[in-house]
Amino acid sequence: MRLNVEVLIASCCTPVEVRKKVLTVLEGMKGEVPDLAWRVMDVTEEPELAIKYRAPITPAIYIDGKLEFMGYPKQAALQAKIRAHRKQSREAGEKVYPQ
Repeated sequence: MRLNVEVLIASCCTPVEVRKKVLTVLEGMKGEVPDLAWRVMDVTEEPELAIKYRAPITPAIYIDGKLEFMGYPKQAALQAKIRAHRKQSREAGEKVYPQ
């Protein structure tokens, strides 16, 4: 089951260093969570995203459609949330498809 992370940024307001830090954490987790997928979306270029996601500030990080962070999270916090979502996905999958 795929784990989706969406990072909303505003190119005019979100420093490049912040974007790089978030992407570095996500890339570093790919070995541990092979089904991890992410995309970065710029609300400056696509203003309808700000309305759709209702993100009051950027960066805003959504994991499996749930707003988890507003602003840049600490590396350990982001990793912990990804692990928790992965565990929930696996448990839900086991309940739905028992072997």
